[in-house]
Amino acid sequence: MVHGRSPGISRALRRLTAASLLLLAAAQGPLHAEPGVSPEAIVIGQSVVLSGPMAENGEQYTRGIRLYLDQVNAQGGLFGRRIELATLDDGYDPKRAEDNTRKLLQERQAFALFGYAGTGSTLAALPLAEKAGAPFIAPYSGAEALRARPNPLLFHLRPGYGREMHKIVEHLVTLGITRIALAYQDDNFGRAGQKSFDEAMARFKLKPVAIAAIDPTNLDARPTVTALRAADPLAVVLATAGQGTAAVIKEYRKAGTPPQFFGLSVASAALLRRDLGCGAAGIVIAQVVPSPWSRSSGVVRQYRDALGNAEPHHAALEGYIAARVLVEGLRRAGKDLTRARFVAGLESLRQFDLGDFTVDFRPGQHNGSAFVDLSILRGDGQFIQ
Repeated sequence: MVHGRSPGISRALRRLTAASLLLLAAAQGPLHAEPGVSPEAIVIGQSVVLSGPMAENGEQYTRGIRLYLDQVNAQGGLFGRRIELATLDDGYDPKRAEDNTRKLLQERQAFALFGYAGTGSTLAALPLAEKAGAPFIAPYSGAEALRARPNPLLFHLRPGYGREMHKIVEHLVTLGITRIALAYQDDNFGRAGQKSFDEAMARFKLKPVAIAAIDPTNLDARPTVTALRAADPLAVVLATAGQGTAAVIKEYRKAGTPPQFFGLSVASAALLRRDLGCGAAGIVIAQVVPSPWSRSSGVVRQYRDALGNAEPHHAALEGYIAARVLVEGLRRAGKDLTRARFVAGLESLRQFDLGDFTVDFRPGQHNGSAFVDLSILRGDGQFIQ
């Protein structure tokens, strides 16, 4: 006669099995732990230009990001986790940015990628982010190529160069200026700017009187300026960044009376003031954030209070805003953080007011801001915006 197990023995075995499984799980850690998330920290990866002629904006953008993250970490972080920004310098080289991204995702196990600077660097890193399923937030680029198709992982804070170019050309047409030329940087960023310029001109049924490139590797602006001056434009739009912008303006001024210059938001005004001195007066630059010198908006007051006595900068203000968006998305994702919950948290930022500056994300709509303004450099290095 075969006897079955008694109910008491069966219950004891089940309890023993359950306890063993719990001990095993505790020893091994979570079975599906998210990359870059531990009880103590959240690792966020960043590849950014911190060296070379394009370093100004990358340095300042990162400075603004860290300004806010340091505030958050000083108050205990999020749900007891500090936010750790792992930053690598790519020197504005897309290949280095790609290598950095691979290290950030594989070696540092970054939870998300954030605060990249440059069109080429972003384009090089994005396929790796997509393959890893890592959210990619607030690249410092307005290239329309990054916005051509909806991407469930990619979130833009700044508007595209198309909006900046439209604002510039619209302003010129309002003034009655139609003899407009373009100088562009011969790289991914510059070519993206040229495309946006062509489209903006076409909307107003205009054709440029000249288009000339500058090599960003040697910054020799002489052939660029020679080609532009032959067309005698009244205004020159600059799809250039870093020292390339100053190189074109310097060379033009050496050759005679220059036209009116208009630059995109990535044309560092601080660098222009430093390199051109009082010669920077009158340059018009599109901006995608409010003036960091004016305390009329709440977000600028918060930035300035955190900054203390240090010098304000448009790119640093943009970094500060980007970090606030990042943190709010993480906060809304909750304590049990996953990449999917983080994406959902960002997508819940509908008409999110940071203080007279609104960010609007939602499912299928990852372009957060449409803010574009024009600023004019004065002779004393200050702005009218």
